[in-house]
This record gives sequence, C-alpha cells and structure tokens, in this order.
Amino acid sequence: MESMTGHGRGSSAGVGWSCVVECASVNRKGIEVAVALPKPLMTLEPKIRELVQGAVNRGRVNVAVTLERSSSSTGSGGSIDMAAARRALHELKTLRDELALAGEISLDLVLSTPGVLRSPTDEMPQVEAVWPLIREAAMQALEKMKAMRRKEGKTLVADLMKRVRLLETAEKGIRSRIPALTRHRRDHLVERLHQLGVQLVAGDPSVARELALMAERSDITEEMTRLQSHFTQFRESLSGSEPAGRTLVYLAQEMFREFNTLGNKAGDAAISQRVVQSKAELDRIREQVANLE
Repeated sequence: MESMTGHGRGSSAGVGWSCVVECASVNRKGIEVAVALPKPLMTLEPKIRELVQGAVNRGRVNVAVTLERSSSSTGSGGSIDMAAARRALHELKTLRDELALAGEISLDLVLSTPGVLRSPTDEMPQVEAVWPLIREAAMQALEKMKAMRRKEGKTLVADLMKRVRLLETAEKGIRSRIPALTRHRRDHLVERLHQLGVQLVAGDPSVARELALMAERSDITEEMTRLQSHFTQFRESLSGSEPAGRTLVYLAQEMFREFNTLGNKAGDAAISQRVVQSKAELDRIREQVANLE
C-alpha cells in the first residue's frame, strides 16, 4: 500500500550532457502527469508520461527535466557560426559604406555580433542521443518517489488499522446495548399503558404485537452485520499488496452510512453517543484513505 505523496530525484550524464529529473506526487482521484521539458525536448513528453503511468496508478505527478552541457564539454571556448560571421561582415561593410565611415572592420567586431560566436550551452541537444540519459534519471527519480510513497503508506496503514479497531470496539458496545434497549422499550410501553388505565392481561396478543412492531422498527441487526463485513473487507484491503485506495474510500463511506442509519433507528442516547464518536472517527479515516493509492 502506497501513499500518493512522494518526491524523488535522479541524475545521469553522458554524450556531453548532464540530466536531472525530479518527480513529485500528490493525491488525486485518478492519474495525472504534468511534464516540464526544455523546448528542444518537447517530443519526449509522451515517453516520460508512459514511464510515470507504468510506475504509478493514482495521484498527480509533476516531472521536471533539466538538461545542461557537462563540465567536460564547456571547457572549450565555443564555436563560430561561419555563415553568421559572413552575414555580419557583409552587413557591417554595407553600413560603413552607406554612412561613409572610415576604418577597417576588425575580427573582434565581427565576433561580438550576436549569433556569430556560439557558446557550448547554446547548442541544441540531439533528442535521440539524450533520451537514454533522461530515461535513466527519470527511472531513478520514480523509484525514489515510490520508496517515499511506500514508507508513508506504511504509516497510514498502521494508523487506519488502529482507527478500525476503535470502530469495532464501538460496534461491540452498541451490540451489547441491544438487549437492555429492548427491555427498556418493553417496560416503557407497559408503564404508558398503566398510566392510561389500560388493564393488561398476561399474554395479551395486542401488547405482544405492539412490542413486535416496535422491535422491528428499531432493529439494527442488519446494519450491525454489514458493519462487521465492512470492517473485515477494510482490514483485508489494507493488508493486501494491490492498490486499494478507491475501495477503501467506498468502504469508509458505507461504514458512515451504516452508523448513521443504526443511530437513527435505535433512538437511544447511549447508542447515539457511540454513533457520533464513530462518525467523527470515520471522517478522519476518509481523510487518510484519500491519500492512499
């Protein structure tokens, strides 16, 4: 089980270039990938997306790629664009003649013309040559990001297991309250009939029928059974090796609904108190599972 929050950085060097890739992920319902690449490398975006989608199932992943000339390649003074130099010389001579200026056009003047002397950092990388470097750095970054996601995932799983146990304790407390609740309702009905002056006869079928209707309206057995099933599935999903974030979100919603229903049906102060506590715990659970892949 992985969290959807993580960060990783990878680097590689070769063919005169050095590459750094950083990956950062946050939670999302689905998978989103945002790639920031130098302009000459924009055609590599689909390949990088494919790498990310092969490693991550859910979350928004931001990928930033930086490419620079390696230090061994930047030691030379650069290169001269001969075509640009010829154009610069021609334009300078034309300008001198038109303005009737004296003097010769020096080499320094030609070289100082923008575009004539190219720095190694101005050279455009060959996409096919640098892709292996970017791929290597990206794989390193993704693995480190996933390692962080797994580490945080373990922490979240431990916390969620503890919270599920709290819900199970609440469910047992509610279950143990049911017999006393049934007796209380029966005694309350008998007392009300006495107050109204109704003479009760032992085994009176009308009283038995009314008690049965009351018990049916307030029966929470079905909700308790479903809660136990949800608890079991929740723990199994947390303990599994497959991504189960969506399943956990669904189960948390269903547990919230069951607690809400049984609280309304039971109509008992002690049960209502446990229901309120359980719903508050489920709010925390839903916040946590929203971060799991």
